[in-house]
Amino acid sequence: MVVLALGSNIGDRMSALKEAIKLIPLHNRLYSSVYESCALLPDNAPFCWNMPFLNMVISGYTHFSPEDLLQSIKQIESQLGRCSLGHWSPRSIDIDIILWEGVIVEDKALTIPHKEMHKRDFVLVPTCDICPRFPHPILKETVESILLNKQDINLVKKYQAIHL
Repeated sequence: MVVLALGSNIGDRMSALKEAIKLIPLHNRLYSSVYESCALLPDNAPFCWNMPFLNMVISGYTHFSPEDLLQSIKQIESQLGRCSLGHWSPRSIDIDIILWEGVIVEDKALTIPHKEMHKRDFVLVPTCDICPRFPHPILKETVESILLNKQDINLVKKYQAIHL
């Protein structure tokens, strides 16, 4: 099973999430609810970057390799209008591979599990919606346990369920 995190903070955020879901090559899917969260920003970010994100998680299965799935994700992001103005800049769609059952990858282009997932409520909370007992292969804890033991909780509020 693969777990992907999706986010959008430009334009029609819900439509961007729905369009991305249609294009992602996973089957036997589960979808979290959609949550709204503040944008993560560096200290020197322009004020105009401070736009809330809609975030969700999707899980499923694929015959793609991790590298091929990453390429497919990058094509989907491009197709849906993602352009980068800088690290953590606003984006129409952002798709990250968060977890992959039985897989650990660490190279220049791809890191699985996502190296920051355990710090991000906007990833942990929706992941707990659909697979709370999924084990983090490096931390050796479930996603639910990571969230429950997290010291600094950011504001993540349920926005709505996804309707496709």
